[in-house]
Amino acid sequence: MMHKYHWHTYLSTFILLLTGCSNAMSNNNIKFDWRATESAPKHYPMEIIKGTFIFKGSTQGVYIPSGGTLKAGWGEPISSHNDGNHEKSLPDRLTLTFFSYAEKQFYRGDFKLPYETILALFHEGVEANQDDPEYNRIMAGIAPGGAVAVWVIGSNQREVFFSQAEKIELSPSQAFGLPFKNKEESDAYIAKQLVNSLTKEERDSIVKDGVPFGLWARYRNLFDWRLTLSKGFKSDITDIEFVNGEFIRDWLIVSKDDTDIQRPVPKRLTFRAIIDNRNILYTVDMDEFETMDTFGKLGANNQKVYLEFEPRLPREQLKARLYNDKESIELKKFVSKK
Repeated sequence: MMHKYHWHTYLSTFILLLTGCSNAMSNNNIKFDWRATESAPKHYPMEIIKGTFIFKGSTQGVYIPSGGTLKAGWGEPISSHNDGNHEKSLPDRLTLTFFSYAEKQFYRGDFKLPYETILALFHEGVEANQDDPEYNRIMAGIAPGGAVAVWVIGSNQREVFFSQAEKIELSPSQAFGLPFKNKEESDAYIAKQLVNSLTKEERDSIVKDGVPFGLWARYRNLFDWRLTLSKGFKSDITDIEFVNGEFIRDWLIVSKDDTDIQRPVPKRLTFRAIIDNRNILYTVDMDEFETMDTFGKLGANNQKVYLEFEPRLPREQLKARLYNDKESIELKKFVSKK
């Protein structure tokens, strides 16, 4: 059963959990049923050489699946490590060594994770549904330039950490476990992985435009925005995926005058609208660059902005605009479908 989340309720619960003095919250030995997974951008293949979520107060942990090129999409889980031990402590550290194929560069990082934040989310998930807790995986994301993110995921997905790994020199033979005789052989292997992972258009784009360093940090920009439908249309809830890899199921569409809340830019939205007495489902895939640019323009200096959809049939004729109290910009590059 899905549970509706109102941002006010979420924030209130979150703050209480973070600031509470509960002994359980500070107990390093409290355990949950969770697994480790990994993520990487769609157009820039990556590979985890070695990674571990390290339990709080321990030198042990859960290893993150490694090997093979990763390119499912930022915030998209790829695989899951089942270590046979379902109940385990939560991590407060992350160690990672990884490779960026588009750069031919190795990275390494040892990061301190926000344990109390992770613990608060897992507690919240159990309280929301004791039989089927809200969160059951912790995911490490890696991207070009050494970008590293961590999400707590389940029926909802929350980013809890973002940082930067450092460039390192590492032998490709040692890293990939392959007996390369020389640099030419390792270069040929890397080039082959790019050919196997990307289309010609994607490879040509990297050659022409380079790697968009800083993009994954830009995904984290927050704006004070509301989702609305044009006059005459109503929808109670929506599912929203954000460009920073977060998503919320059954998000309540609230008043345009709702309390100020900073949110990432939306990537995909699913909602229903009543048209001719029919309950019509819309799934809208936004163009991330058009949307981020428009949010950046209209939402600068913390201006409140509204993302408004005008439902139409057929679905492809849906209209969308972003506006503030001074300006309105129609969005053109989104795709509306069932």
